[in-house]
Amino acid sequence: MDFILKQNLSYKNIHIGAIATFYIIALLVRLISLHVADKCPAIETNYAFQVSAALVTGLGPALGALVAMFLFKRKTEYTLIGKSAWKSITTIVIPCIVFGIIGGWNLGVTCFWAFAYGLLEEYGWRGFLQYELRNLPVWQYVLIITVMWFLWHLDLNQRSVLTFFPLLLFASWGIGKVATDTHSLLFCAAFHGIVNFSKHGLLSDTPYFVAFIGIIAFWIITWYFVDITPKQH
Repeated sequence: MDFILKQNLSYKNIHIGAIATFYIIALLVRLISLHVADKCPAIETNYAFQVSAALVTGLGPALGALVAMFLFKRKTEYTLIGKSAWKSITTIVIPCIVFGIIGGWNLGVTCFWAFAYGLLEEYGWRGFLQYELRNLPVWQYVLIITVMWFLWHLDLNQRSVLTFFPLLLFASWGIGKVATDTHSLLFCAAFHGIVNFSKHGLLSDTPYFVAFIGIIAFWIITWYFVDITPKQH
């Protein structure tokens, strides 16, 4: 009986109107961006257009979150820098420098844009939606976010459902844990962005693969094993 009461209270704390507003805006922006991309083939061949189109797509969750929080007075404890400003900043800067050294200026800039896109999405999925669902059991909010995130990717004809859904499920859990542990949306964006960044066949080359593993290890060590907070006497 106590478990049922706690579950009911958890669901009562969720603002369905805010979530619906967030999701409708996220979907509409994505639909518009896909429609524009279909009507403008030049986007596929122009780097600046590709970056702009990607950022517009990612803008949907961020814009939806901002509008929902403004209209319904919702708040979030997940911020850009979370529990540590210097850790959040180095999380973004170091990989861009590393990949810039290995692959040149353009690759470093591409890494930065991947993180920027990741931040736009993560502000919505983790910064707003996960925080809104935070009182639910982990498996419940992870599953809810995964389903909504999966459906948001409307160009499903370009993806393998059998592999894409489990990938999103794992990402919802993994990035979700990063959010709850660190409260840093920049760290969430880094994980999101580096996965997208690695899709371009870079990991087939040994230097990039070593850099990829090293960066993940650097993040984990920095956030979970390094503490330079001044001790109080």
